[in-house]
Amino acid sequence: EEGAGLALIELVTDEAIAALCAEACGAMKVAHAMTVEYSRQRKQFGVPIGSFQAVKHHLADAELKVSFARPAVWAAAYGLANSSADVDREVSMAKCFASDAAEVVARKALQNHGAIGYTTEHDLHFWLKRSWALASSWGDAAWHRRRVAHLLLDA
Repeated sequence: EEGAGLALIELVTDEAIAALCAEACGAMKVAHAMTVEYSRQRKQFGVPIGSFQAVKHHLADAELKVSFARPAVWAAAYGLANSSADVDREVSMAKCFASDAAEVVARKALQNHGAIGYTTEHDLHFWLKRSWALASSWGDAAWHRRRVAHLLLDA
């Protein structure tokens, strides 16, 4: 009885973490899209800031992090839906990737927008705060890396 209750708590916790990771992917998608659009519209020295190599690199770095996080989140969701034996590891890996990506995307978005992105006058501030909250909720990336290491050692 007690073992079944603990297993159920672990399953519900993993489901909540996977849902949080999916939400983080959505928040990152919006923040990144806002940053790309802003980089097309904002001009400096008579040209859009998106034409500068440094800005392109920031946008590419953010997109790369998101593109690594998304499949990990899908794998965790698939593992939960199919009662994978490795679902704990899959969920923690998704949280590692999603937390890292949320922090990078938020940092790059704020850097490209400048201080206006942090103010309540701009909608980006909502997505920044949401990304930072999601990155640390239910264990940050470092905690989940330790969990993965523990799960691998026990396997």
